[in-house]
Amino acid sequence: MTAVFRPEDPINKVLNHEVTEFTPVTVVYEGLGPLEIYRTEQRYLRWRNILEQAGTDALEVDYQTYYELELGIETDILDGPYPPPAWLWFPTLASPAGCAIKKRGGELFWRDAKGKETRIPPRHAPHENTADSKDAYATIWEQKGRDVKELLEAAAQKKKTSAQFPSADEVTARVNEKSFDLAKALQRRYPNLAFYKFACSPYDSLTLSFKQLMEALIDYPELVHRILENNLPQPGEALPYLAARRLGVGIVFLEECLASADIISPRMYKEFSFPYTKKALQYFNDLGFKTVLYFSGNPMPLLSYLKELPFTAVSFEEDRKNYGIDLGEIRRVLGPDRVLLGNVNASFLEKASEQEILDEVKHQINLAGRHGNFILSTGSPVTPGTSLERLRFFLQSTRRL
Repeated sequence: MTAVFRPEDPINKVLNHEVTEFTPVTVVYEGLGPLEIYRTEQRYLRWRNILEQAGTDALEVDYQTYYELELGIETDILDGPYPPPAWLWFPTLASPAGCAIKKRGGELFWRDAKGKETRIPPRHAPHENTADSKDAYATIWEQKGRDVKELLEAAAQKKKTSAQFPSADEVTARVNEKSFDLAKALQRRYPNLAFYKFACSPYDSLTLSFKQLMEALIDYPELVHRILENNLPQPGEALPYLAARRLGVGIVFLEECLASADIISPRMYKEFSFPYTKKALQYFNDLGFKTVLYFSGNPMPLLSYLKELPFTAVSFEEDRKNYGIDLGEIRRVLGPDRVLLGNVNASFLEKASEQEILDEVKHQINLAGRHGNFILSTGSPVTPGTSLERLRFFLQSTRRL
C-alpha cells in the first residue's frame, strides 16, 4: 500500500538488499546505557543553567525552549559518541503546555500539566537504587486477592476496537503536529541516519511475571490465546506509524521476549508466539516498513520456525548465558538472503581492547556478512559502564578494517 522506500543511509540500504561501501554498525536499544546517562545529566545541567540565567527557582516551560534543549542534546550525541550511520528511535516531543521546571533544596523537578512533580536527577539517575521504586510489570499486575485466572479473564475482556485505517487527511494532520519537530530537524541535519519505530509482539505484550506466565500458558491456554488475539495491532492503531512512514521512517523494530527455548518449549513457541508474531510482522510489512525482529534469549532450537517469519532482518542476543547461540549456524539455517544483525557481547565491548574489538568485528563479518545482508550490532543494550569514546569507536569499527 506504500511505494518502495529507498533511502541512502547504509542500514536501510542493507535492508533493501543493496550493496554498501562498508558494513553498517548500530546497537540495540541505543537509548539505554551510557546515552541514557548522558541525556539525563545533560537535561539536568541545561535546565539548571536556564534557571540560573533567568534568576529564578521556577519557570514555566515554553515550547521553543523545550524544543531547543532537546535538539541540543540529540545533536551533541550524534556529533559525538553516536555518529551516523547508525539508527535512532524516532523521537517525538510531548507538549510542554502547563509544565514547569522548579528548583528546590538543590534539586530540580519537572512539574507536568497535572501538577505532578518528578525529580530530574543530576548523576547516573537510571541506576540509582530507590526504595519506593517498583517494577513496571509488578505495578500493572499487583492486585491482591486475585489469582492468575482472574487477571487473565479481566485482560481477555479488554478487546481492542478494530477501527478503520486512518485517512490520508488524518495522517497529514499528524505529520504537521509539533511533536515531530525534533525528528524533522534531525532528519535534515543527518541524512545518513536511519530512524525506526518501536513495537512489541503480541506475546511480548502479555505483561505477566515469569511465574504468572508459566501458569497461564500451561493452565489457561484458551485465555492466553484470547489475549494474544486482542494484542494484535489493529488498523485504528496505525496513525503514528503511518505518520512516521510519511516522514521517511523505513524501519519497525519489533521486540520478542520470553518466547525463547530457555523459557518455553518449541511446541509452546509454535502455539503461543509464532502465529501472532507472524501476523504482527505482516501488519507492519503491509504498512510499507522493513521489519527487524529482536529475539531475546536462546533461538537455536527454534530456527526452523523463525525462518518462516516474514521479518526483513533478525537480531539475537549474544551467547552470554552459554546457550550456544551461534551466529554462523544462524546464518547457515536462515540462508544467505536473510538480513542478520550481529550479536557482539555488550560486556565484551565495554572491557575489551580496541584490537580485540576489531578482531571480533572481523570474526562476525566472516561468520555472517561475507556476502552482505549483514549489519554489525551488539546482542544486548550497551552496558552503562561503557565509555562514550568506546561506543563511538565501535560504531566506526568496520571502516577501520
